[in-house]
Amino acid sequence: MVDAELKHRAGEAPKMYWQVLLRLRWLLGGTIGLTFAIGRMIESLWFDPDISIMRVLGDVAAWGLLGGLAVWLTLTWVSRQEQRYQAGLEQALRDQQRAYSQLALLSEVNRRIVDSATLDEILDAALTFPQQLVPARATAVLLLDPTGIVETRAHGAPADELLRLRKTLNIAERMATARRPQIIEEASSASVCLALPLHDGMAPLGWIELHLERPITIAPDELALLETIAHEIAEAIASARRRSREERAIYQLERAIAEERARIARDIHDGIAQSLAFMRMRIDLWYEWIESDPQRLRAELIELKTTLREQIRELRRAIFALRPVQFDELGFVGGLRRYIVEFAGQHSWDVHVDLSGTPSTISPEVEAIAFRVVQEALTNAAKHAAASYVEVVIGQVDEGLQIVVRDNGRGFDPGALPEAPGHVGLRQMRERLVALRGQLTILSRPGAGTELRAWIPILPGVEQ
Repeated sequence: MVDAELKHRAGEAPKMYWQVLLRLRWLLGGTIGLTFAIGRMIESLWFDPDISIMRVLGDVAAWGLLGGLAVWLTLTWVSRQEQRYQAGLEQALRDQQRAYSQLALLSEVNRRIVDSATLDEILDAALTFPQQLVPARATAVLLLDPTGIVETRAHGAPADELLRLRKTLNIAERMATARRPQIIEEASSASVCLALPLHDGMAPLGWIELHLERPITIAPDELALLETIAHEIAEAIASARRRSREERAIYQLERAIAEERARIARDIHDGIAQSLAFMRMRIDLWYEWIESDPQRLRAELIELKTTLREQIRELRRAIFALRPVQFDELGFVGGLRRYIVEFAGQHSWDVHVDLSGTPSTISPEVEAIAFRVVQEALTNAAKHAAASYVEVVIGQVDEGLQIVVRDNGRGFDPGALPEAPGHVGLRQMRERLVALRGQLTILSRPGAGTELRAWIPILPGVEQ
């Protein structure tokens, strides 16, 4: 504070002296001119006594006027140069202060974005910071999504008024491909809008609208700063969306793991656990048959051997279902083909696999649900169908992924599916497909095998 005051006083001292000289330049010029004239008169009378008085007065007046005018012009020129210098210093100081304030604003934007934990907080910042440079009577933040344009934030005017201004100025069409700030005016309506595009470097995300009271001139450095702020906000929006997708993917993975654990627990409880419990109760009877009915005991042991063989097969099937499918190494088609062939080998099936129609651009979630459909269909065929042949076909139908699994097993009545305890997995799969706007159809009848058809939308813009 003291240093600033000393610098201020040091700068004021020369300025004060020049102002005094400037105010006294007439007096100084006259005094010097008069002195010069008197000296000239004394010189003329001393060295040339015969000179006429009129000539002396003429010389005195001429030289005095020239001397005074020279002094006045010199002081005036020097004073004006000093004024220009001081004006330049003041302008440089103003520019420096302006640059400092812009840097402080940009720093505050970065800090606010870093501290923002959610997309909503970033959008609040997008509504606030541009107004610190360009005060506006109304502001709005609009984002693009697959369904169109969504006004996520607005302040200063009702939504219907902002919509009217947007249509009047045709802002949406002008900002569709804009990469730089746009000043959009409409002379007939006296409406002015400064629109800042939000672009993540690859695709437009939306824009910020600043509706102004009247046309204004925005300095180039302020316009560049607004563009930088908009870029920072766009990057933050893109990062927040990526974080949200990653968190949602983690949640879906955890949910899938929980569903898989529940399915395994259900399979063990309904299959192996119940069979083992039943055998434990039969063993209590075998003690009595050792002496009283050995032939019956022999038949029971033969049946036990068959049951144990079936339970071992069931246990192997459950263990195989837990093996990860190597989609990352083999791709979705290669990994799924390997799974189907190995599953068929576990049950000595003849198998036909046709995955040639599978699109190469389906999302990971569609891949996951497609795998679960195939897995559930094969598991049910192994448990209930007693099949010897299975066919799996996947292709694109009506802008969606169609999965068909057929077997030549014993078949069943699909109308009894909701009540059948052995088909809980299929019911859950139907609910999952409905949530994705997909469909699940089961064609079967006793003695005629089963055909399962699933369809999952893969159109861009369909929420998956």
